[in-house]
Amino acid sequence: MEWRVPLADIDYGQEEANAVLGVLQRKWLTMGEVTQTFEKAFAEAHGARFAFGVTNATVALHLACLALDIHSGDEVIVPSLSFVATANAVLYTGAEVRFADVIGLDELTIDPEEIRKQITPKTRAIMVMHYGGYPCRMEDILTIAHDYHLYVIEDA
Repeated sequence: MEWRVPLADIDYGQEEANAVLGVLQRKWLTMGEVTQTFEKAFAEAHGARFAFGVTNATVALHLACLALDIHSGDEVIVPSLSFVATANAVLYTGAEVRFADVIGLDELTIDPEEIRKQITPKTRAIMVMHYGGYPCRMEDILTIAHDYHLYVIEDA
């Protein structure tokens, strides 16, 4: 299959390759020294007591939903243009997904006005995804979240 538009451009050098080989040589792909060092540094950089490295963004988004006690009977608004993990992370909790459309062809991020249209009494959170390196209109989204007492989960 030939991709006309690449989903990502993987660009790494010898330093990154050596770091990966170093982890493989230690035979600790999870929970090893490198992961623990990263988690500690990340927590310190963000003023948190703890940080947890996970296997992928699906797990991270699912954990965020669980941490916010999102469950069956709740709704989470997600962008209509996203990887399936965005919606799946919500579905794993038993909550319902409500899709909000993107702004348009020139701005492929979730539309704050479409978010507003999707809010119901069951809505607990808005999950945003900054698409292709372009940030969402976070100021508008945070205002909506504040007005409706909703959580915001960022897939960034």
